[in-house]
Amino acid sequence: MLCNIVVYADAEVKKYIVAGTVKDVNEEPVAYAQVAVVGTNVTISTGVGGTFNLKLNSGSYRLRVSHQNYKTKTLEIDVTENLNLDITLDMSENDLSEVVVTSTQSEKMLKDVPVITRVITAEQIKRVDPQDFKSLLEYELPGLQFGRAHGSGLPAMSFQGMYGRYLLFLIDGERIAGEGASETIDFNRIGIDNIERIEIVKGAMSTLYGSNALSGVVNIITKKANRPFVGNVSARLSRFWDQKYSLSLGTRLRKFSALTSAVYSKHNPYVIRDREEATLTFKLPDGRDSIVKVKDSVKVRGYENMSIEQKIGYDFTQRLSTELKVNGYFNRIRDFLDIGEKEKHTDRFWGVAFNGKVRYIFDDNNILEASVNHDRFYKEDYYPITKRIQRNYDNIQNNIKLNYKLFFLDRHYLNIGAEAYAESLLHHHFKDTTSHNVQNYVLFAQDDYQITDRLSIIGGLRMDIHSRYGMHLSPKLSAMYKLGNLAFRGGYAGGFRSPSLKELYTEWNHQDMFMLLGNPNLKPETSNQLSVSAEYTVGSLNTSVSGYYTQYRNLIVNTSISKGPGQYPDQTYKNADGISKVFGADVNMQVRLPFNITLRGAYSYVNDDATIDGRRYSMIRPHTVVLGANYNRKFGKFLITGGLNGRWLSGISYWSNVVVGGKKSLVMSYFEPQMIWKLNMGCLFPRGIRLNVGIDNLFNNISKNVSNDPYSALSRGMELIANLSINIAELVGI
Repeated sequence: MLCNIVVYADAEVKKYIVAGTVKDVNEEPVAYAQVAVVGTNVTISTGVGGTFNLKLNSGSYRLRVSHQNYKTKTLEIDVTENLNLDITLDMSENDLSEVVVTSTQSEKMLKDVPVITRVITAEQIKRVDPQDFKSLLEYELPGLQFGRAHGSGLPAMSFQGMYGRYLLFLIDGERIAGEGASETIDFNRIGIDNIERIEIVKGAMSTLYGSNALSGVVNIITKKANRPFVGNVSARLSRFWDQKYSLSLGTRLRKFSALTSAVYSKHNPYVIRDREEATLTFKLPDGRDSIVKVKDSVKVRGYENMSIEQKIGYDFTQRLSTELKVNGYFNRIRDFLDIGEKEKHTDRFWGVAFNGKVRYIFDDNNILEASVNHDRFYKEDYYPITKRIQRNYDNIQNNIKLNYKLFFLDRHYLNIGAEAYAESLLHHHFKDTTSHNVQNYVLFAQDDYQITDRLSIIGGLRMDIHSRYGMHLSPKLSAMYKLGNLAFRGGYAGGFRSPSLKELYTEWNHQDMFMLLGNPNLKPETSNQLSVSAEYTVGSLNTSVSGYYTQYRNLIVNTSISKGPGQYPDQTYKNADGISKVFGADVNMQVRLPFNITLRGAYSYVNDDATIDGRRYSMIRPHTVVLGANYNRKFGKFLITGGLNGRWLSGISYWSNVVVGGKKSLVMSYFEPQMIWKLNMGCLFPRGIRLNVGIDNLFNNISKNVSNDPYSALSRGMELIANLSINIAELVGI
């Protein structure tokens, strides 16, 4: 890549225009390369013709030029009256030069992060072309499984053997309020087309992010306007008439930037019927076995949602900047209706979020950041005949954060922060549909110490002061050692999760059959996790092996309270006795072959230690694999892309407790293995027109016993998809 930079004197005193053109080694302009002035808030992207210009005060600067297909390079310049620079960047053989922030809350390249971090870029998302965020995760993350939540039938998640409440989702570093299904956020709030990249950090991250980060963190980083004009419109349609339309328009003019994004998405409900009978084996109290055959169907709920987001940024100076973001969201759950059946009520979800951030860079070594975030998510039942609305869920989260980052002694990067967090929840499972609230105050510090060029360590400590549970400390220590093409990582992390308001205060009568009860005497969960990994990189080959072992104390579990013969037992929460364990291993590989072909694969094994008397009581499949092959090549002015992505989940037999004739019995079920493939082919035409066609469930794999398997793939069979997007800036030649 070639970058020609020219500096022209500006009429203002001590200010100059730094202009340039970014090209590749073939003298072709490179659009959308990022040009950042290190140590300032100034960042801009090249336009369609590879051109850019910056307005800087006179002085010495470091420019960082980056593009996901090239190696990032930093150059030092003195901004004076005349300056001409030629810069050549080498092609990137892997993604290790990608800059990430989630694992350390500071900008570091992937190769230098002490914890293996997975990055999914906007370009990779286009190649998978998912309908929604949930579908994207299924093709990208081994160890993650989606099931159907009891009652609502909406997606409920598990990750590395733990439920969704242990994996923390963030949008631009901020928590997401509410839940779609039990213990799982409403993934439809996350618009696929507005994502710049996703950073996924596995393992306990409580030191930096607190409660719910015991299994890891998924940080969704959204797009910004970084050119004089940005605009994109897209439409997606499937064989079953699922639809998605998106529009974004924005601008960056010197100090001011703005981006407006809007998305409408519709997914139709449908029914899946079992193709074969499922065999259930009951162990009766008298010792006899009873075999029961089950064949049924599942109604899969659809949705119709829309969201709109407005971002506004302003750079008061090269060092002081601010950003405001407002987001509105509406989701109507769509149910499948049988012939003659009339709709009684509709589930409707609403979300409103506000976020403000201020950043001041004292110099290259001192940065101060502050943010305030308000997020509200509520649900209601809407009765179309009477027009009655009944609100049954309302979650509000407010938090204020202050971070100070200091680089000193050429080897230390210190991150000190404070946070105040408040949450309130109104829930129809609470007595008289009342609300409860909780507050938490936080201090944390983390030091990233580069001992030598080969050895670095990160040590951190977090202090939570909870309004109900008092003070708790969460420590973390990680280390990385580089030896040639090998990088070894290891670490310890302490975790902390306070009981949720639902777990504490639920008091709900289920149709006079049994009670769902919270437990105000619950203790907080704590964890201790050890992790090790080895990563090998040579040329375009990158492969890694990692393992983890986690002990949980006071794990909160759902349990039954017997009431007598012939009666359904009540359900409540309690802290498990002793220590609960989860351990597992991951293997990842990616290689870029000749002819612009990239292969990747990831395998995950998890053991959640859910065996009693030799019987397994967990529905979590222990083995999952994701595979992918991508191709892209330019023919003249046309860029051809292709992707084949697959996901395999192992089969499993498990036991559960049931009540037969008022007495406890055991039943064994079997979940069959699953394999789903998706094929995409696309073409980027001149003027920014991109057409993608795909086949979801390429081999038409449909679960045999979907009604008996809450974690089965809810596929309707082979599905044809078409997606057309237009980059408005390229279309009009801006």
